Amino acid sequence: MSKKQAVAIIILAVLAGWVFNLFAGRFLTARISTWPLLNRWKILSPQAPIVINNHDTIRVSDSGDVAAAASDVKSKISSIALVNGSAVIFSGTAVNLTSDGSFVTAAGSFKAKPVGAYYVVLNDGTFAKITQQTTDPATSLVFFKAQLSGVPAAGLGDSSQIAVGDKVLFAKDSLQKFNVQAETADVSQAQTDVEGQVFQSDFPSRSFLAATDSVLSPGTAVVATSGDVAGIWNGSMIVSSDALKQAMALYFNNPQAIARPGFGFFYSIVTQSDSKLINLPEGAMVREVDLNSPARAAGLEVNDIITAINGQAINQDTPLEPQLEQFKPGSQMALTVARKNQTVNLNLTVGELK
Repeated sequence: MSKKQAVAIIILAVLAGWVFNLFAGRFLTARISTWPLLNRWKILSPQAPIVINNHDTIRVSDSGDVAAAASDVKSKISSIALVNGSAVIFSGTAVNLTSDGSFVTAAGSFKAKPVGAYYVVLNDGTFAKITQQTTDPATSLVFFKAQLSGVPAAGLGDSSQIAVGDKVLFAKDSLQKFNVQAETADVSQAQTDVEGQVFQSDFPSRSFLAATDSVLSPGTAVVATSGDVAGIWNGSMIVSSDALKQAMALYFNNPQAIARPGFGFFYSIVTQSDSKLINLPEGAMVREVDLNSPARAAGLEVNDIITAINGQAINQDTPLEPQLEQFKPGSQMALTVARKNQTVNLNLTVGELK
């Protein structure tokens, strides 16, 4: 074999190897690297950020998901600015709800007696004066309107699907750069986790928990890695997107005033495991009853266990809070209560939360 022939064979072999690696090698490596035996010996461990074929995602990078979520929500949250003469003061973040200029933020974004006028500023710099504000007494959220059109609207996710260990973003808009500022946090408690918690019947407080060391501005959006809004920071807690959807329905039904039902008691959940351990029926155990409340007028007592409302059983799978939200002020509610090994039926006239 001549020297030229040997060189040609080497060049062809290198080219063939490069072509194989380009078109088939990475695919095979991604597939083989998922075999348990190879993973155990740390051979061919798949690398981030992502390896994809036409059908399957082999590995996804968390950092990539977070960056994509931040980019996706960027145009769907806005700033609230107080304009006083030549001064422009950032006062909070708002989530864009509809394309025709409906927004939601926290009550802390607005002062009781502001000097000047409030404007909403979209992420692209477009702005308009805020013309109407409606406060939800149960969540401390404020819905407002501005004369705008073509506003990118945020998607609202299912906050009950947020699990412990999931990452979320605390996202706010920036007046200075018209850019989103986001900080990640890990979820430490799921919305469905009710052990040891006490709830107020008049306030939809069931939510997931995620903490950050930063000081959050009113109305900061809590965003899932899917890019959907999972909640809003109201100044003291995360109002879940599930609670936000209920508040939105009430607001759009009557934009002038949100009418919330009032009951006047505190309760904890007797779960299925609690029921077996302490030999009590599943339901909602009353922990406190407010004076001059509809609950006290109906005869509800501390340690009563609400087992059904209007015939609908209350248990771990059918929690009390969503059932209470279905009632309107002035309506009648039939309570089935377990009290000292007896079943008691009570009739409650629903009040209005002020």
